[in-house]
Amino acid sequence: MVMKKLSVRFILLQILLVSLLFSSYNASAQKTTIWLVRHAEKADTPATNPPLTRLGQQRAKMLIKSLKGDRIAAVYITNFIRTTQTAKPITDKYKLTPQIYDVNDYKGLAAKVLRQNKGKNVLIVGHSNTIVPTIVALGCESPFPALSDDDYDILFKVTVKNGRADLEMSYYGSPHHSTVIPEKYDHQLSPVVHPVSNF
Repeated sequence: MVMKKLSVRFILLQILLVSLLFSSYNASAQKTTIWLVRHAEKADTPATNPPLTRLGQQRAKMLIKSLKGDRIAAVYITNFIRTTQTAKPITDKYKLTPQIYDVNDYKGLAAKVLRQNKGKNVLIVGHSNTIVPTIVALGCESPFPALSDDDYDILFKVTVKNGRADLEMSYYGSPHHSTVIPEKYDHQLSPVVHPVSNF
């Protein structure tokens, strides 16, 4: 009787161990996709917190088509009208409340996104001076120093899987850029993969 109880406990313990190992493997094997865009075209006034122009509103609608049907599970924006409006078609479609992040805390944002969204698709809407540092914080090398004031149509895709991050880039919507996507990051070519630290 005692031997039977020990055998049952041993078997249950083995099942539990296998389950834990499997779930741990599953978590590490999950692919997290982070899409990043600069806010769409903004108005000239007011200077401090302008809304999107009509062209910008059209670009925001184009973003849904450009995400290739990937269901977005979370949206992160800065506390500005232009990022809110750029994300609105996505947040409306998936009934999401956007999360506001600190524009100066790139590492904190990256850690939060990766921790809270394993295996999911995420959208981050930022600014010309925040997108590249955020990409670097997610584990990729900088594709270029910064976006220019004329860059509104570049879509960045960071994929994190098995502790590695890769970056792809493409244009979306009507052409509106002065920065040319480096060939090695073109989404039609092989992505460049880099190790990423665990958060």
